[in-house]
Amino acid sequence: MSTLEATVGPVSQASNWQVMRRLMGYMRPFNATMAVSLVARVTKITSQAALLGIAAASVGIYIEAAEPGVVNWDVIWTQVRWIAAVGTLVGLASYLENYTGHYVAFRILSELRDRFYYAMLPLAPARTAKLQSGDAVSRVMTDCERIEPFYAHTIAPAVAAVAVPTLLLSWCWTVEPSLVWVLLPFYVACVFLLPWLVAKLGGDGVHYRAQLGVLNAFVADSIQGVRDTVAFGYEQERARELRERGAAMQAGQDRLYGADAIQRALSEVFVTVGVLAATWWGIELALAGRINALTDLPAVIAVSIVGFYVSQGPANYYTDFRVAMIAARRLFGMMDQPPAVRDAGVPATVAAEPSLHFSRVSFEYDADDASWSRQRKVLDDFSLDIAPGRRVALVGPSGTGKSTLINLLLRQWDPQQGEIRIGSRPVTQFTLAELQQQFAVVSQRSFIFNETIAENIRMGRYEATQAEIEDAARQAGLHDWVRTLPKGYESPAGERGSKLSGGQRQRVAIARAVLKNAPIVLLDEATSSLDVETERSVLEALHRLCRGRTTLTIAHRLSTIVESDEILVMIDGRIAERGTHEALMRQGGWYARMFEIQQDEVDAKLAV
Repeated sequence: MSTLEATVGPVSQASNWQVMRRLMGYMRPFNATMAVSLVARVTKITSQAALLGIAAASVGIYIEAAEPGVVNWDVIWTQVRWIAAVGTLVGLASYLENYTGHYVAFRILSELRDRFYYAMLPLAPARTAKLQSGDAVSRVMTDCERIEPFYAHTIAPAVAAVAVPTLLLSWCWTVEPSLVWVLLPFYVACVFLLPWLVAKLGGDGVHYRAQLGVLNAFVADSIQGVRDTVAFGYEQERARELRERGAAMQAGQDRLYGADAIQRALSEVFVTVGVLAATWWGIELALAGRINALTDLPAVIAVSIVGFYVSQGPANYYTDFRVAMIAARRLFGMMDQPPAVRDAGVPATVAAEPSLHFSRVSFEYDADDASWSRQRKVLDDFSLDIAPGRRVALVGPSGTGKSTLINLLLRQWDPQQGEIRIGSRPVTQFTLAELQQQFAVVSQRSFIFNETIAENIRMGRYEATQAEIEDAARQAGLHDWVRTLPKGYESPAGERGSKLSGGQRQRVAIARAVLKNAPIVLLDEATSSLDVETERSVLEALHRLCRGRTTLTIAHRLSTIVESDEILVMIDGRIAERGTHEALMRQGGWYARMFEIQQDEVDAKLAV
């Protein structure tokens, strides 16, 4: 796998035809509406050709009917009525085409975004962790938008490029059959030769879209990390890297759209030569008396010009079509990934006992992906039993598998070996929705959405009433502070909770967990990012949350778990020490040494 592929994630290798068939599948509910759009487009362009033909022939018709010194109003008004009627038809058909075409396109794009989001959910976080957030946004927004021309500007022009010239050539046949053989080669060249030329000159465009995803991801990183960039004086280096990535993307963009510019220039040459050929042959026919020089010849030239321009539709939109195919591949590449876990269970009729059991569990992250694998097992033949209502804490050096146990309980990954059970039931036999109801999670990085405080708490239980939200906030020690805000619970939390302090963010997370009222509580470094005094106040809320519930706590600060029923010290994926706080202190092992060091640090901070 290349560096670029590893950065931007998977891209579907399906052919254009396969991608087109899949995109057309999304259009199936709107086939009737799209058919109306196609008929309207053909009607519009044919009517435009008729309008020009009538206008061009009108002069000759008037001249043929002219009498010296007399204004022939009958002829004038007859032609004006024809022009007005056809012009009205052009306007109506144009409105119908644009409205129905974009109606279909925008609804399909909305459906694509929804399907992409729901396809991402079972991939998170095992698969999505490999995708940079900027590229994920690029796929769901930019790539979806780039697919829009396929529905709005590819299907209709392709149909019209064949249907309209066919109708116009049929009319030319009724005027003089030989005109068809003069015009046909130019129409064929415009419809087929020009798109082929764009394809040869413009490259496949895949690298350009991949580089665009890299650039979007880099910009997102730069914005999110601007504070550290400025603090370390790294602005110029970051700007240089941005220019390099922009130049790499621009090179592919230049090639893609340079070919499009060449095609459009050649199109004008084809039109000019085609019109000259039609004019030359028309004059020959007029001199031979085979067509009328005053009416037929101007109409043929006018109609042929419209035919030339409509036959260029596939070529004019071919670059957009190719970009749409590339964008669709990027979307489908993510959507088609197999989920890390499969929802194979069926809902239980009896609630599971809130006990946790790990039986000889072995696990390695990304074992099936050499480019991401860490090449070592995080857990190796790990076993653990936690009885209902017990409070168990996991401590140990970083990277020993503590958070991995929570990830496996939540089935964000599945172990390669062994079994995990809740009560007597393996977690793989729960539906994912049912499994989620077993746990309330408070982590170090609980995400706060850019919504109101009430909406952030309501994540715990969507149908909760305002009174229940306030009660959860009260138990989390948040209610009194919220009441001091001008908008109370309707106050915005800000992006990533930027309007809240660290302690307030954690209290919102605790309120969510209280509102969920799950039988098992998982605490993953829930206070590690807080100062000592804030930590103490948040711990009170956590103790209220965990009362009477099975609790598994991962902690960095050992002082926060001294009241646990049992403390497990994990080192290299195995349990190295276990017991109560007092028992572990008497053992004088890793736990005792780290507790003494941390106590010295706390005492030093409190003394300042």
